[in-house]
Amino acid sequence: MHDSRCRFVMALTFTLLWVHAAPLPAAELITSTEVVYWREDGRETRGFIARPISGQNRPGIVLVHEWWGLTDTIRDYARRFAEQGYVALAVDLYDTERTDDPAVARQLMTKVADDQERAFKNLRAAVAHLKTHPSVAESRVGSVGWCWGGGWSYQIARNNLGVRASVMYYGFFNPRDDLAQMRAQIIGHFGENDRSIPVDDVRSFQARLNTLGGNHEIYIYPNTTHGFATNPQVYDEDAANLAWQRTLEFLSRYL
Repeated sequence: MHDSRCRFVMALTFTLLWVHAAPLPAAELITSTEVVYWREDGRETRGFIARPISGQNRPGIVLVHEWWGLTDTIRDYARRFAEQGYVALAVDLYDTERTDDPAVARQLMTKVADDQERAFKNLRAAVAHLKTHPSVAESRVGSVGWCWGGGWSYQIARNNLGVRASVMYYGFFNPRDDLAQMRAQIIGHFGENDRSIPVDDVRSFQARLNTLGGNHEIYIYPNTTHGFATNPQVYDEDAANLAWQRTLEFLSRYL
C-alpha cells in the first residue's frame, strides 16, 4: 500500500540525525485526536489535531494533504510538528474519503476543483479553529502542504486567509498569479527534475517573489523529482531531511 510505504519512510526520516544541520530541540510530549473544525448546513468536517500536552501561546499550523486524502502519513506529520511545539491541524478536503489508487485520487481532486468555494471555506474554518484554540497564540498561524496540498498551502497565502507563513512541498502555482493580497511569507521545496512542475517555472516564481516585500525562500533540490520527501518510489533522504530542517527554521522565524 502506498500509505504504508510512506509511513515507513516518514518514520525513518524523522529518526535520522543530520550532520549538516543544527540539532532539533528535544521532542515534546504530545496528544492527538480527531476534531470537528467546521460545521455548515448540518454537515461536520473532521480533521486530525496533534499538540504538545502542556503550554499556551503555541504556534499553530494547518496541514493540507496530498491528493490521496488525509492519510496516516499526514497524521504522522501532524505528530512530528507537535513534537516540535506546534499545534498542528490536518484538514480533510475529501470529506473522509482517501485512496491509494491514482485514478480515484484524480476523481476526488477534480471534485474539489469543481467546488473551490467550499474548499476555501474549509481552509478558512481550519485557520479560524486554530486561532481560537486555547493553546494557540492567535497571530502565530501558518500552513504546510504537500503536492496537491502544497498548492492549497500556497492558495492560503496568496488569498490572505490569515496565516503568517506558508510552506509548499512541490505545490502547484501559476507564475503569473496576482499576488497583491498575499501577506504571508512563503517557503517552497521543489525537485530539479519534477516533470509536473518545470524547474524553469519554479525559477520564474522565485524571481517574482523576489520582487515582492518579505523574505520568501524557494529551494530547488538537485537530482530530485516530484514527491521526493513523501513518495517512497522517488524518496531522496538528503533532500527530504534538508527540506524538513529548512521548514522548521523558517516556521520558527515567522511563527
